[in-house]
Amino acid sequence: MQSPEYHMLRMVEDRHWWHSVLRGLVMDVFSDRLPPRGYVLDAGCGTGGMLALLREKKPCLDTEGVDASGLAVQHCRQRGLAQVRLGTVHDLPFEAGVFDAVISLDVLYHADVNEHEALAEMSRVLRPGGLLVANLPAFECLRGAHDVAVCGARRYTKDEVRHLLEQHGLCCELSHYWNAWLFPPLLLWRRLSRRTSEKRGELTSDLAMPPAWFNHLLSAGGKVDAQLCRVLHIPFGSSVFAVARKAKEQQPGGGAA
Repeated sequence: MQSPEYHMLRMVEDRHWWHSVLRGLVMDVFSDRLPPRGYVLDAGCGTGGMLALLREKKPCLDTEGVDASGLAVQHCRQRGLAQVRLGTVHDLPFEAGVFDAVISLDVLYHADVNEHEALAEMSRVLRPGGLLVANLPAFECLRGAHDVAVCGARRYTKDEVRHLLEQHGLCCELSHYWNAWLFPPLLLWRRLSRRTSEKRGELTSDLAMPPAWFNHLLSAGGKVDAQLCRVLHIPFGSSVFAVARKAKEQQPGGGAA
């Protein structure tokens, strides 16, 4: 991402409704699928919002963060997140099979990320049976100025995400779209914003903070939407959320451990 986007992300991510909904989905997964003293990596941690929430809500977890941006790492350090280091998701600076969970939130779609190399590395550092928790932007029809501003190169369908994970030994346990309730207005906005921004020569993301009352309303509605999308398997939304488990080691004779 461009430097101004990192500054904007740090300013809004702890309060912005979209981040609140997404982090709620991650916390729900960790509440019943992760050991109480698990070891967790946020691969592409940005300015540290997810790690800060884990530190607050699940202090027994051991956490690490990696990001390719020195500016992002600087923001994390300013939060007091000491266990964050500069590095790339293509070459994670950890031994194989050490993490109980790896988080990848809107990382794989970036232009400077090779999704296959990144997933191979995330799978490598997961222990057998460990979890990958991923979120990715959905549907190419939603491409707009936001994607260009944050250097987003591609968007995904749920089936594409499943197939991508399975190619790297990650069995998908859960996948669903979310933010379905805002899909129609978002589709219109993204198309208009792309045209308007191209004419003006300015490209900005959608990270701006809405008024407090509206942010609260969007957060409440977004949380209901995310749960309904998971239960009802609604076939559209602006994002794909997925949880996958690394295959367990094979015993002699081909059986799973």
